[in-house]
Amino acid sequence: RIIRGGKPAPHSSLAHFRCVVEHEVRLIALDENDTEGFLQALSMAVGRYIETTRMAGEIQEYRNADGAVIAFAHEVRKGRAIRGQWFYSSDEASKSYVWFHSVQELVRRAIEAKNIDTADLGPSGSDAFSELKSKYGFASVVDWPRVADYIGPFFFGDNDEPGSDAELKEQFMMLRLLRAMGEPLI
Repeated sequence: RIIRGGKPAPHSSLAHFRCVVEHEVRLIALDENDTEGFLQALSMAVGRYIETTRMAGEIQEYRNADGAVIAFAHEVRKGRAIRGQWFYSSDEASKSYVWFHSVQELVRRAIEAKNIDTADLGPSGSDAFSELKSKYGFASVVDWPRVADYIGPFFFGDNDEPGSDAELKEQFMMLRLLRAMGEPLI
């Protein structure tokens, strides 16, 4: 589902917020008694949720058999790069191979898209995740602007034509947010 300017992001819901919170808690908190880790994860989740609902791009949702959101992927096409980031609500999501499916689809869209030459998998969050990416052929790059060319217009959906000027101006902050994060994006 495409994120359009002037409308709520398609993932502006409590279910999606919970997904981001649970994702960050699993990455940061040591165990269920780690109050400090939980609060740090909650703080991080609030920031990441605000960022993902304010960025351009497209959302790929994953739901379980009961229809509950268990994960979502957020993809942004800008310039010559397509970038993905993922949020998993539970171990159910992480064990259902959602990440593999969403990476496969991200790479497929990058290959099929006109003028895209980089699939950026975003920051890893942990050494184990960096190792997983590496195992499947994705390099960990600290100086991501060297290989991921984000200069140029945003693109939406399967359309190889850029969005309108109004959409592009409204979504310009995405690149500034990516650079402000100061994290390796590949």
